[in-house]
Amino acid sequence: MNMGVSETNIKLVPNGIDFSEYQCLPQKGQFRGKFNINNKEKIVLFLGRIHEIKGIDMLIEAFSLITKEYSNVKLVIAGPDDGYLSIIKNQIDNLRIHDKVFFTGPIYGQDKITAYIDADIYVLPSRDDMFPNTVLEAFACSTPVVVSKRCGIYEFVKNVCYGVNFDSNELKDAILALLKDSDLRARLGREGRELVM
Repeated sequence: MNMGVSETNIKLVPNGIDFSEYQCLPQKGQFRGKFNINNKEKIVLFLGRIHEIKGIDMLIEAFSLITKEYSNVKLVIAGPDDGYLSIIKNQIDNLRIHDKVFFTGPIYGQDKITAYIDADIYVLPSRDDMFPNTVLEAFACSTPVVVSKRCGIYEFVKNVCYGVNFDSNELKDAILALLKDSDLRARLGREGRELVM
């Protein structure tokens, strides 16, 4: 627009994913079975690089508050260490929630899809992120999403997700609202999948 182009001639085209990988989704329970996660426990999933920018420390802080109100829940952190793993492990130990947090290491392909399928909620609380495809991948698996409003993708998905400011209490409230409402989880998951399609 600064160069004289009319706003009506500008269209934002977001990234996409290859939806063919998500046409025939695996049955629920494979990820839980592989990692011995109890069927009665709800899964809050983070999947991505374990890096400071991803806001995992805030997620852990929010999750520690959640465990005081909602005991039957597990935080699964999946992804490669990008120099931040020891810091968040210390945080988990200090908060005494190590029995509620599970690390898978990096997962790819079908293993990644089974994680999304078995997750009750996918959370990406980034400090700053352009257009993370993990949000689209979670939606493609009909998994409801909580995302930081600092993520560039938020503007494209704000009608089908929980968007939160970079605040642990706000994040806690959003996750708890979804944990306690299966109808809301189902609706947001369904609408997210439709958006990605």
